[in-house]
Amino acid sequence: MDRRLQYILGEARSQEASDVLLQENRQVVYRIHGKLKEVSHGMTKEEMVRFMTYLRPPGFVQEYIGGPPQVMDVAFEEKGRYRANFFTSMGRYCAVVRVIKEEIPSLHRLGLPDHLPQRILEKKGLSLIVGKTGAGKSTTLAALTKELMERERLHIITLEDPVEFTYPEGQGRITQREMGTDFNGFEMGIHDALRQSPDFIVIGEIRTLGALKAAITASEAGHGILGTMHSFGAQRTLTRMLSMFMEQEKEFVRYQLSTNLNFILSQQLLHEPGDTKLNYELLINTSSVENTIREGRFHHMGNLILLGERQGMKAFD
Repeated sequence: MDRRLQYILGEARSQEASDVLLQENRQVVYRIHGKLKEVSHGMTKEEMVRFMTYLRPPGFVQEYIGGPPQVMDVAFEEKGRYRANFFTSMGRYCAVVRVIKEEIPSLHRLGLPDHLPQRILEKKGLSLIVGKTGAGKSTTLAALTKELMERERLHIITLEDPVEFTYPEGQGRITQREMGTDFNGFEMGIHDALRQSPDFIVIGEIRTLGALKAAITASEAGHGILGTMHSFGAQRTLTRMLSMFMEQEKEFVRYQLSTNLNFILSQQLLHEPGDTKLNYELLINTSSVENTIREGRFHHMGNLILLGERQGMKAFD
């Protein structure tokens, strides 16, 4: 890797940037506590091509056949771990590099409830972390996975695009699989995982109808499923999930969700000067929530969360 790029990434980490924006023949930009900061360094076309070529894994398989060859997601290590998305803009090479924290933070450090791992172990089912891009979903998913590994002897299979965090040794065994290298799509990855003796399957992102169906079916079979979705709030998430199915399927899907959903943790990051805080909403599938999901009255979820505070639920601050 070019020394100048090594310096850019090192400076981003030292300044606690969450992302680095690289564009051909333009200045480098850091995102620090949600704000963009332009720096004096720029990237030439030759540097962008060398960077992309250097990171392209051998035998890389695209999820969507026919997509532009410049689009690529990959994780890499360079005095720390990073995730990069390469793409083009008006024919020019671009990349966004996510700076991954050196250690997986604890749930307590993130400001999330400590009872979630035990609930996951006891109930299994489908546990969802939702939020917009940059809301810290991957970090929360990694923190939960790490907690599970520390508490019990488990075999956890992760399906990631790409692999971001690496996990310390726990009581059990973790198998991390990367899309494009180990599997070609999340739906197939979930189906394959069912034959790989999992206790839990961790899905980096549920973004297609096929992956959602596979996740629900796997949870119905008794496996613990943890996954993320791009959504916001329990009500919108349930509405979005149901909207992906055909009309004649919706009643049965509501029944599946009512019986197999564990919780929906919706989160957002609040950026303040010099600091970033996590704000979250937590819907737990109690008997009243189960009945409401089965009946399709998703607009009542906000009230149920407020009424369920004694049971561990929480509304957004």
